Amino acid sequence: MQENISAALVELSDGKPFSPVFNDIYATRSGAYGQACAVFLGSGEVPARWAGKERFCILENGFGLGTNFLTTLKAWREDPRRSRYLDYVSIERYPVSREDLLRFAAPEVAGLAGELAARWPDCLPGFHRLDFDEGRVQLTLIFHDSQQIASKLNLHYDALFLDGFAPSKNPQMWDPVLLRTLSRYAKTQATVTTWCTAGAVRASLTQSGFALEKRKGFGAKAERLFGVMHSPRTAMSSMKPRKAIVVGAGLAGANAAFELARQSVDVRVVDAGPVPGSAASALAWGILHPHYSRDDNLLSRFSREGFLASVRRLNGLQERMGRRLFADIGNLQLAQSDVIYEQWCEAKERSEPFALPASYAELLDAGEASDKAGLSLARGGWYFPGAGMVRSGAFCRALLQASGVAYRGNTEVIALRREKELWQLIGSFGEVIDEADAVVLANAADSMRLLKSRLAGLDTLPGRITLLRDTDLSALSMPVSGEGYAVHMDDGYCGVGATYELKRNGPWTIQKAHEANLAKLQSLMRDKAQVVVTGAYEGVRATGPGRLPYVGTVCDEKAWLARFNENSSRLDDDSGLNVPGLWLMAGFGSRGLSMTTRASEILSAQMLGLPVPADKALVQGIGHSRALKSALKALARQHRF
Repeated sequence: MQENISAALVELSDGKPFSPVFNDIYATRSGAYGQACAVFLGSGEVPARWAGKERFCILENGFGLGTNFLTTLKAWREDPRRSRYLDYVSIERYPVSREDLLRFAAPEVAGLAGELAARWPDCLPGFHRLDFDEGRVQLTLIFHDSQQIASKLNLHYDALFLDGFAPSKNPQMWDPVLLRTLSRYAKTQATVTTWCTAGAVRASLTQSGFALEKRKGFGAKAERLFGVMHSPRTAMSSMKPRKAIVVGAGLAGANAAFELARQSVDVRVVDAGPVPGSAASALAWGILHPHYSRDDNLLSRFSREGFLASVRRLNGLQERMGRRLFADIGNLQLAQSDVIYEQWCEAKERSEPFALPASYAELLDAGEASDKAGLSLARGGWYFPGAGMVRSGAFCRALLQASGVAYRGNTEVIALRREKELWQLIGSFGEVIDEADAVVLANAADSMRLLKSRLAGLDTLPGRITLLRDTDLSALSMPVSGEGYAVHMDDGYCGVGATYELKRNGPWTIQKAHEANLAKLQSLMRDKAQVVVTGAYEGVRATGPGRLPYVGTVCDEKAWLARFNENSSRLDDDSGLNVPGLWLMAGFGSRGLSMTTRASEILSAQMLGLPVPADKALVQGIGHSRALKSALKALARQHRF
């Protein structure tokens, strides 16, 4: 899926922000803030509807300069009867710059524009979730073509804001199919508001189930459009669990617990280790960086959006706790061959998969890369200035400390048992360790043992990092990755790695592991590196099919098999085939740092019925059912032949 976005051009026309692309102003000349209050907040209509609610969700098509969001945030903060949480989701194909956010902000919300600009993401396609007010306000910016992304959203809204340029200037924003698609996500009694009263727009919204009326407009615009969804909607049950237990306290479990606790879920964590982050997540330092591919496949998209989410979470934790968790010293991803580097150069010239802003990534030649890294490197590659190194184990512990969740270590879960509406964790002597109405399995490969999974498992990949003297590679200023990776930190940590110790390449010894890692180090360097091995760090990675994790509901394998035996052609029908109250977040392999934050946001949203910060293709691509479907389709082919 090609995300066709580009940076907005904003100019001044008669003192007002103006788009030369659409030959239209961003807001009425009578005042952007006044228009937002009168048209979109409806002079109090929206605040009256969020009063006393747990959550209120707004979907907007056309973020522009953010005036509607900033006005809504201002009204929410000033309202003593406001909802406990506010979810604001906005689609924008032409994101403005943070400088333009500040430059063109309405005076009434100029201070809030500063808050938004401080969080503003680069012009990169995808889902960007920004938190305000300690997460009670969640702004999800979807940088995408609304006509492409509309059918792939995962949300239900209370209010719809339609705020594109005039239909005569930008007809795509008012396309009848698009309006009908956006209307599908409306809750019962959801409202729609817009300054546009064109007959075609009214017809599309009416056909979609909104009962419309014209109300008093603002400024030179005499009327605005207001509507209420009157068509029957699918009843939305309360999905929020009263209590949740997270099994596992590594990067996956700690992030899951942190995110659920932020949404006011009573969370407890159970782990077999003595302290959080004591297994594969116990690295002294791990590399946090995105994954680049020319086709921007699912792995690259998840890695990019997850990387950005992890950086935001780490920076927030550091500021909150006054503890160094993230060294944003950059990262170099070297091409693994001269041919691949040339392919990257060609892709960059063609802006494939899209134009990357220099603040996110730059393609450097071998000389530029060597100058940046401080060592002579074999070839060029992508430089990610916002990447860096993370204290992985400390990150896990900081997440649990900041969330205040209860933690029980040195506790092995032998089995799961369903008793009435609760899931019970069973210990070594048959005792009930704990129980809750929701359980999240975030304990890597051990989750498959608890699920007794036969068809949808995880691969386990042992590996080792070779540790070097603190004086080795001392000129290296940032982590360099490629066939392997090398890193030297200012606290003396120096390591190269890492092995993937597949059985078919065995048997593996510590000596063989060191030799493999030193060979990877040499593949990165132009000259022979003179280093001394001092030790090793070893662990076991668990990874899902296609190097993507499992995130979401747990599939009921027995129900899937029964349906398959009844009718093998119904494999694409997922309805009613999940285990109630059981969730999975495991199989991140070597990408726990770049994926677990976004995965926790996706999981929490699914559990609580919130806007999911991912499109349907990604949600399905990391779902547990994908492995079951693949296994059952293979069985069907065997039966056929």
